[in-house]
Amino acid sequence: MSISDRIQQSQWVPLLRSNDNIYFAPVIPNKKLQGAMTYLPHGVNPNEVLILIDDTVFGSAKVGMCLTAKGLFYKANFEDEQVYLFEHIQRVEADIGMITSSILINGQDELNFTQLDKGVVRTLVAFLNECCQGRQGTIINIDAGMQIMIDLFAYFITFSAGQWNTRSRDAVFDHFTKLNDEAVHQYVEKLLNEQMGFDYEDLLHRLAELKDRLAYNFRREMIEQLVYAMVLGQVEQNQADLFMTHLCRVTNVSRAVFPDLVKIIYQCMAGEINQKKASELTDEQLQACKLLEIQPEVLNEQTLQAAYREKMADFHPDKYQSLPESVRQLIEQQAQQLNQARAVLKIYLGV
Repeated sequence: MSISDRIQQSQWVPLLRSNDNIYFAPVIPNKKLQGAMTYLPHGVNPNEVLILIDDTVFGSAKVGMCLTAKGLFYKANFEDEQVYLFEHIQRVEADIGMITSSILINGQDELNFTQLDKGVVRTLVAFLNECCQGRQGTIINIDAGMQIMIDLFAYFITFSAGQWNTRSRDAVFDHFTKLNDEAVHQYVEKLLNEQMGFDYEDLLHRLAELKDRLAYNFRREMIEQLVYAMVLGQVEQNQADLFMTHLCRVTNVSRAVFPDLVKIIYQCMAGEINQKKASELTDEQLQACKLLEIQPEVLNEQTLQAAYREKMADFHPDKYQSLPESVRQLIEQQAQQLNQARAVLKIYLGV
């Protein structure tokens, strides 16, 4: 599907069209195109511009961004022009500040916009990610409601660790591949392969934009599923309660519908998760837990680090400098065993 086709079909374009600083072909004013030509590379024809963003105060369009079928062309005040081809863009994220709102290309290059409000920037980010997905391979025609559900689920699964690991990947894969939906399977596979990251404020904005198109029962079930994801992601219960409050507010579902949902799910899942965690450990991993004096049910990155530090404090070389060589060797061997035990459990936890 071409970029032009995606513009015609995108759910985000109507929101972008409503902004006074964003223009879509074929009704981009000539004055705006002439201004943009001051930063567009030689060889780019004005007729190739599909979207123009004028980020100037007085409307000259000499600063801003143009989108063509090939990529993005950006110019900020007092800075050189920048070009980002779609084939080189892996992800686009929102970076919302107090004064300006920006988008991040591949997590590093910042494109600032002074004339676009925060909501428009988030919508622009969602649209650009659609464009990049379309250029990078097979288009996944996933339902918008299911996509935001998966994205939020993945966000909560990875929240505590701050990144993907083996356990979070397995949790997302196991949860959604149970659904008999090929588009969902493809999207989850893409999400895991690219280890996609998400901005929480952007996710809430996307959910708010979609809520009127989502059935009430779907919104209720979504919140229940996302609390489940928070448990799997080892989000603290107080933080999960705050997240749930956000979700209820954004989706227009009353908190009163879910009496003690977070508390109940956390209590029910705690025993199940701990029992499963203990039963799935190998003999080597159980021996490592025993050596570090960690109960398998409470094994996580934090308890592992704390137990390791406590144990290693007893084996600091400075404490044994005056002891015979044979004793020091025994102590060093014990320290090596602790290091090996820690390495075994880190591999298991995927950290």
